[in-house]
Amino acid sequence: MNNSPAPQKRKRGRPSSINRESIARAALDIGVQKATIPQIATHLGVAHSSLYHHVKSRDEIIAMAADIAVEELDWRCPETVTWREELIVLTDSIWELYYKNPGLAESLNHGEITPTTGILSFAESVSRLQHKGFPLNEAVVAVDMLVDMVKECFIGWWSIEKTEQDGRLRREKMIELWESEAQNSLEQAEQITAMVGIMKAGPRAWWESKRNIVLDGIEVTRERNAKSNSE
Repeated sequence: MNNSPAPQKRKRGRPSSINRESIARAALDIGVQKATIPQIATHLGVAHSSLYHHVKSRDEIIAMAADIAVEELDWRCPETVTWREELIVLTDSIWELYYKNPGLAESLNHGEITPTTGILSFAESVSRLQHKGFPLNEAVVAVDMLVDMVKECFIGWWSIEKTEQDGRLRREKMIELWESEAQNSLEQAEQITAMVGIMKAGPRAWWESKRNIVLDGIEVTRERNAKSNSE
């Protein structure tokens, strides 16, 4: 006769109140630049040790957050728009992505994260240009150049929007420096003052001026190549 105790049924654990997506979205809510493991845990109302059941590190969380942010980016246009309009919407959407998620542009620039959704969106954007008549190589260069430019321009502007220890914006100090130099260097005052005007106009005007010059260059290149192919 078997007198061993009957096996007890394993009690089901309490369902986890967090998962990988909720952790990543918490990082977006807090802000990529500021989000730390303890802050994310507090935001979710759990002990920070609980996060390590789902992720290995803060870098992994930021990478997941970037994937979500890029996936939800609204950049696609109707097929009827021109290639120029397509690239304007794409790059303006990326600018807004960086604006809404401080620190994301820097993380991408340093190679800390490479969102899979970003790779797929890049490929899709290239494909959309191909459907508008771009050869593959030209489409790749056009998208790559503008995507890189918007990131670098955003980082450049963001760096001068930081507050110094005296409470003033770095941009204000730079404007004063350039204006002072314009007064001291009268022969170059026109050119220096023009740059001051750009700094005063704000980041979007600065970015759009650069973007439009590049788009004009792409248009000239396409017209030249089309003419060469027709001869």
